[in-house]
Amino acid sequence: MSRTVALFLLVLSPLATCTAQKLHSCRFSESPEAGRVDGIEIRQVILIEPTGKVEATIFIPDASEPVPGIVFSHAAIQGPSSHVDLLHFALGLARAGASSIVLHGTIDWQSPNDESIRAPEFQFCAGLWLMQHVNLDLTRTADAGNHKVGWIDDDVSPCGLDWEGRAPCWPGGVWLNFGQIGEAESRNTDAMLTPQGRLRMARFAQRHLKLKEIQSEWLMETE
Repeated sequence: MSRTVALFLLVLSPLATCTAQKLHSCRFSESPEAGRVDGIEIRQVILIEPTGKVEATIFIPDASEPVPGIVFSHAAIQGPSSHVDLLHFALGLARAGASSIVLHGTIDWQSPNDESIRAPEFQFCAGLWLMQHVNLDLTRTADAGNHKVGWIDDDVSPCGLDWEGRAPCWPGGVWLNFGQIGEAESRNTDAMLTPQGRLRMARFAQRHLKLKEIQSEWLMETE
């Protein structure tokens, strides 16, 4: 186990499907506009749940082969004296070959707490969007940020209906764990507020998702 990142692997087959429980149907509203920077497509989507809506930004690197996928729980961290743009961090990982979907919102770390943890259906549906729209290598996936253990309720499957009525499961995988008050997560969140900590986290992702070598300048925020 890394001293800076606790490795969390979910024991799920990347091709698993769920049929015994009720299935959660994810809804999206997509913007027809898309941007592009340095061979990376940038898209916007809104995830729609009965409890509300969350916007998200997606980074999809140009690639002829399947790419790794990452779901980010939030787009920023606000610390006591610094603010981190996780969209920029995800863009840096896209330069190394990973596709990401980043849910908008800020982890408030001015005083460490778990109040920013999202309802799990948003992160699941974000992963499902990647599975539907990106040519993913489902043996190389990750969740980044904080998360709630468990699902909406006991009789709802942690799977979702796609456009053909099938029920693929987001496999999870490596956890880039920050944004909540567990011992490792709290330490990692403090580190993510520094350039050195973000580089360590990015290189952890590089190793476990088999990305191209991360260049430190890719993670530097510019005005």
